[in-house]
Amino acid sequence: MHEMSIAQSIVDIVEKEMASHGVEQLKAVNISVGKWAAVVPEQLAFCFSMLTADTNMAGATLSIREVPLGYTCSGCGAEFTAGEMSIVCPRCGDTHIDLTSGRELSIESIEVAD
Repeated sequence: MHEMSIAQSIVDIVEKEMASHGVEQLKAVNISVGKWAAVVPEQLAFCFSMLTADTNMAGATLSIREVPLGYTCSGCGAEFTAGEMSIVCPRCGDTHIDLTSGRELSIESIEVAD
């Protein structure tokens, strides 16, 4: 399960940010995860809660926003999203399309206690 290593990386980044800004209590971490990033959101949230259980991050939530698969057609330039892997442009039927989003995994924001 690679979600544990991803959760550990998130914790490490958040710990550094908290220390650099003098923050003592964390409320939430908001992340975006691409649909094609091969991450199971429930497992990632579980791993995050395990890693933060006995820290000053205990009780913080990990909010995960799933980013859909985004494409651009090489033929007509259409930009579109799809719930699953697509190989055909819905506008012109061209099969030369590029994946433009859906692989990312990033921390969007960190919420701290007052």
